[in-house]
Amino acid sequence: MTQEKDYKYYTNLGIEKTNSKDFTEALEALDKALELKPDYALAHFSKGIVFHNLNQLQAAYENYTKAIETKADMIDAYYNRAQAILAFEKQEETELKQALEDLTKATELDKKFIDALYSKAVVQKKLKDYTGAVETLDKIIALDPLAVYSKALKKLILQKYLNN
Repeated sequence: MTQEKDYKYYTNLGIEKTNSKDFTEALEALDKALELKPDYALAHFSKGIVFHNLNQLQAAYENYTKAIETKADMIDAYYNRAQAILAFEKQEETELKQALEDLTKATELDKKFIDALYSKAVVQKKLKDYTGAVETLDKIIALDPLAVYSKALKKLILQKYLNN
């Protein structure tokens, strides 16, 4: 007698296949998981990762969005959705603002999420919010005094844009 495979089985299989770069099989497994449980945030998130790996950024964005819609406190979905936007060939101001919102939400949910804080500072710089970017970088430096990239970006912003 075989045991019925459930949505968690297929989600785990999809993650396993993603980790081994077998993206076709990963998508098949994740689609099966979502067929069994359409509102399973982890399966949507995992599909987003597959599409992100395939550089299908719009599909990645859409799957991260579905993950957020079904699980509003999924920190990594906000972070990854922002990363998908930042990977677009050209970002419009509205898209950058969406990325900033996502990164802000991720850092509200996890105040020590240094990668999200750094990306937030980069987006703030792109949006010409130099003071905000410096404030965000100061948060990183407070968490990690050896944050070399954050210190370098702060120095650049202060010298080039804020004339300090």
